[in-house]
Amino acid sequence: MGIKDGFKDIVSRVKKNGARKKTVPRRDTVPYARTLQLGLMYSQKVIVKPTPPNIRYFSRTPYARQAIRRIKDPLCSLKFDIKPIDDTKPNRYLLKQCAVAKACFEHPNNEDNWRNFLGQIVEDWLVFGAGVFEQQLSNDPVRPLWMWPVDAQSIQIYPAWSGAKNEARYVQTLGYTNVGWLEGRQLRDDELSYIKANASTETPYGFGALEIAFNTINRQLGVADFAGNLATNAQPKQILFMPGLTPEKIREFRTYWINEVEGQGITPMVGGKDKPEAVQLFPGGDEGLFLEYQQFVIREIATAFGLSPMNMGIEQDVNRSTAEVSADRDWDNTIVPLAELISTYITRHVLHALLGYYQLEFKFEALYREDEESLANIYQTYYKNNAITPNEHRAELGKPPMQSEWGDKTFADFQIAMSAARGTKQLKDPDLPDGGGGEAVQEETENPDDLGNSDNPESED
Repeated sequence: MGIKDGFKDIVSRVKKNGARKKTVPRRDTVPYARTLQLGLMYSQKVIVKPTPPNIRYFSRTPYARQAIRRIKDPLCSLKFDIKPIDDTKPNRYLLKQCAVAKACFEHPNNEDNWRNFLGQIVEDWLVFGAGVFEQQLSNDPVRPLWMWPVDAQSIQIYPAWSGAKNEARYVQTLGYTNVGWLEGRQLRDDELSYIKANASTETPYGFGALEIAFNTINRQLGVADFAGNLATNAQPKQILFMPGLTPEKIREFRTYWINEVEGQGITPMVGGKDKPEAVQLFPGGDEGLFLEYQQFVIREIATAFGLSPMNMGIEQDVNRSTAEVSADRDWDNTIVPLAELISTYITRHVLHALLGYYQLEFKFEALYREDEESLANIYQTYYKNNAITPNEHRAELGKPPMQSEWGDKTFADFQIAMSAARGTKQLKDPDLPDGGGGEAVQEETENPDDLGNSDNPESED
């Protein structure tokens, strides 16, 4: 079958399966066109992703594992909720759907809870560039949804999938083999969710952070192994060069050094026409262990995962200010996008497409962290510029309004009221605990000449 015949086969299957509805325009371009040029995109052929076989082992090395944990653990610790979409008014029917869906996610199968289930998906997403799970419907209205995590490395994709519901889009190979895929498990699009990382138009597969850092981790392991052998197997880093000596004289000097100098605590003395020279075989100290290069490689690993080097144990030139900025940047640039990606896939593929809950969405709680000190400073600026009232600020924080008329006053209103109170020498505020007094405060003036008269004996006369 040639390329032309393969393209005709794709078009004929699209027409046969009826994937294109009358309201959907026909696509003229071919998905993953470069694979078609390689002769891989024919009929029901899958594209094999060239994944290094030892990538699982690399994920268990110290720095790779630390990077994975720094992303996976905070994300898995977040609470989630199933709620109506923003513009949808909740009712009893929708709230019941929310409760049923949330119970299914809290216990996706008989073995995993939500944290363990999500952790396996995030692990494969970081390692292989795809987080995969299978979803199936049951006849139980109380438990309509079941989900199981799937090894992403065992999933291969049909790039020529036409979009038909009854046509397989994925196949799970057995035994980690890239050959004999016909013996695998054929899976439809509604049976499997494939959360792709770093998606592109070149290939249907994604690329994980560990795949990107694969060569870097390989170099880190090599230099760490060399440094470890150098440190544990002590050997002289210098050789003594004595010009003009015969092998017999060198052996005599070696015997003298061992018997008369080593362990004796005396100053050795030698003579001769030529001065002995110490030749360095390899660098010593930190330079010999390539510590600076190891730190560079570790920084490169952190960059591949979208983390700051501080997460990998490199803490030079780090203070409280830079540490807080780095932590916020890691959260906003790495964890938040991944959480939003997972939420989108779950909402679209599980809640909408599978369960039919089109008015619900999946959300992580407390995902968008805010700096309380910065918010307080912003509010103070707005309040002093009469741009906001206390009750408006409390509404943004999700708090009830103040039980006082001052909650709806601007800063200018407050200043006017305070100036008026000072001018009248009275303070009447019904919101105060004692009822605001209500009595005018009269200020009595005293004659300076009368001060201290009680202590003057002549004043009694």
